Amino acid sequence: MSNASQEMRERWNGKVFPGFDKPLEFCPIRPKHREALLKAIWKSQHRLRGFIGWAKYVRSWNIKTILRFIDDHINDPIPNQHFVFIIGDQIVGMGSLVKAYTDMDAQIALWITSGFEGKGIGKAIVATLEDIAFKTWGFEVLYYEHDALNEASKRLPQKCGFVFSHVRDLEKSAEGESGFWFSWKKIRPTNLPDAIFQGRPIEDFIVP
Repeated sequence: MSNASQEMRERWNGKVFPGFDKPLEFCPIRPKHREALLKAIWKSQHRLRGFIGWAKYVRSWNIKTILRFIDDHINDPIPNQHFVFIIGDQIVGMGSLVKAYTDMDAQIALWITSGFEGKGIGKAIVATLEDIAFKTWGFEVLYYEHDALNEASKRLPQKCGFVFSHVRDLEKSAEGESGFWFSWKKIRPTNLPDAIFQGRPIEDFIVP
């Protein structure tokens, strides 16, 4: 049986986006990414704080606080998983799979580093996380949620084939939020091979 993680990396690692001379690559967040991630957060905090709750505090963070924030993501327990997306030596985005409504659901969370928006990187992040959720872990439902006022985010799930699921009223956590959220979902295709949750050994997904 083929190695699904290897197939995924071959599919999504290596695409060269217009305007760049190096390919987009991804991997789980690791301690070695601290410096590059620190730069990406500082560069993007003015834009991110509108719709990402933690970003509104970045202006008051010192280096120690940011490094602790990064380490919290590195050490976050399963089912939460966090990945960095890199072109050259720059982190151009971060994507996560986090717990949703049941043990068999997951939710996508992502942000793009300022200066890299509108280049198709967001769509690549969603597609990569979808592969991880469905082909590696075997989640049954994948959600993408965004505040109603987040114009950039509301277009992405539709471009990636998600369908409308429901709406939610949530407490505002960021400067630009309305508190009214849209939820989109995608169902795991029935023709996929078994993944970890269907009983396939985790060793089948370890990249040599």
